[in-house]
Amino acid sequence: MSDIFWCNNCKVPLLKKECGICHDDGQRVASDIRPVFPEEKRLLEVLLEYEEGYFRDKSVWDTNSNYLLIDGVTVALNKGKLMKLDPGEIRLKLKRCSVPDDELIEFEDNVDKFVRCNQNSLNESEIEAFDIIKEARMGRDKHISMVSFSGGKDSTVVSDLVRRAYANQSVLHIFGDTTLELPDTQEYVARFKKFHNKTPFLESRSHHNFRDLCEQIGPPSRVMRWCCTIFKTGPISQTFDGISRTKSILTYYGIRKSESNQRANYKAITQSPKVTKQTVVSPIINWIDANIWLYILSRKLDFNDAYRYGFSRVGCWACPSNSLWAFFLTRIYFPEFSEPWREFLIEVAVTMGKPDPEEYVDSGNWKARQGGQGLTTAYKGLVTSKPCGDDPDAKTYTLTKPISEELYEYFKPFGDVAIGRGRSLLGEVFILNKHTQEPLLVIQGRTGTSELRVKVVSSKNTILLMHRVDCQIRKYQSCVLCSGCSSVCPLGAISDKAGRYTINQEKCVNCLKCVAHFDTGCLVSKVLQTRRS
Repeated sequence: MSDIFWCNNCKVPLLKKECGICHDDGQRVASDIRPVFPEEKRLLEVLLEYEEGYFRDKSVWDTNSNYLLIDGVTVALNKGKLMKLDPGEIRLKLKRCSVPDDELIEFEDNVDKFVRCNQNSLNESEIEAFDIIKEARMGRDKHISMVSFSGGKDSTVVSDLVRRAYANQSVLHIFGDTTLELPDTQEYVARFKKFHNKTPFLESRSHHNFRDLCEQIGPPSRVMRWCCTIFKTGPISQTFDGISRTKSILTYYGIRKSESNQRANYKAITQSPKVTKQTVVSPIINWIDANIWLYILSRKLDFNDAYRYGFSRVGCWACPSNSLWAFFLTRIYFPEFSEPWREFLIEVAVTMGKPDPEEYVDSGNWKARQGGQGLTTAYKGLVTSKPCGDDPDAKTYTLTKPISEELYEYFKPFGDVAIGRGRSLLGEVFILNKHTQEPLLVIQGRTGTSELRVKVVSSKNTILLMHRVDCQIRKYQSCVLCSGCSSVCPLGAISDKAGRYTINQEKCVNCLKCVAHFDTGCLVSKVLQTRRS
């Protein structure tokens, strides 16, 4: 746990107990802080019904909790009560507020003092980050280096650190446009590209429509964040493949341990669990928000304006990991996104049979949603099968999607698909062991029907193989071309770019990573699974 102190002489927070200017010891006041910009001061004045300019001459910092630090004094902020206010009325009041130029100058003076008082902490965090980058580059001269740029404060810092460490502005940057970015994020990315025109910049974007997918498989939740794979990891992985199918990639991310309990055990340099051929480097892994803002303010870096309004993190506006306060801010500043989304969530709550849909949404309980309850597509995540007569090595499946040639693509991870070897009248197809060309599976099912018979001909573990067949049938029924499978394939054998799920049989080595990576074999089928009645 980190400590933040307050210098009573200099009136700024300290990342170390001793002030770098007056050398007095500070008093511990918090575990982390971020600056409250003049724009957020106006918001607080409106919310707390203070007169405009009340916070103007005060040094105000947010402690990333329900407390503010005002001139060194910790003051409670009842966010639960404030979130009950009407966002529309707050928006109207804010339109009548302004930030005068002389207040901006006063704020910059306070920021400058904050930087000078914490110069030693800044130097130490920079050295640590540069050491991580140096270690990551050792033995990886042939890797393609790039920065994952999200438009948030962390990737802004990482971008600057990497370009300084490489002494080169030409380090490749990639921006995963999830199509769910705030307008301020898009504007900041455009500014970054304009003012860093020597930095090569790529953008990846999913071909899916977020709202359409939500209607098919339900909104994402904290336990089922399918949106990350479909709108971020998948498109970025495809962009990586477009850059190089043979070279490995060294990617710098703005990942930090302090962001969540899950990330607390992350290491600075790791192999990506989501994208093959990628080494993930996190130069600021041990930094807290105070380090981030100290660096940005000391370097006078441009950054996403959403932070000026009070957003502590900037990502997708519909993210289930966003705090209730973040969604409240989105309703104030970006109603064109938040209000239709809230109405949609309420509609979903109604179909789920929730007794108080608005309370279910506004309390954030929708984020804990699991399964396909209330969705007409929930059945796609189920596999219905029965033993085939007295044969213990065979099953008959009743599919929710008619048999087509596309089905055979999902059997290619097991072996070579030999359509010509089977009895055509029965729709019989053999799956052959790639090395011996001996039959491994025999599948029978006529095109356009829903009955499919699968028999294991040769396997050391019939039960495991049939379990994997279940996974692939779920995938066939549920597939929305999410790019999840292609992102985990180490050889680039899987593609969904042409609007179809296809596997290049010559490239596939039957490693089965595309089958085993996702629980139930398929990201979407997992999302759709619900309790059987």
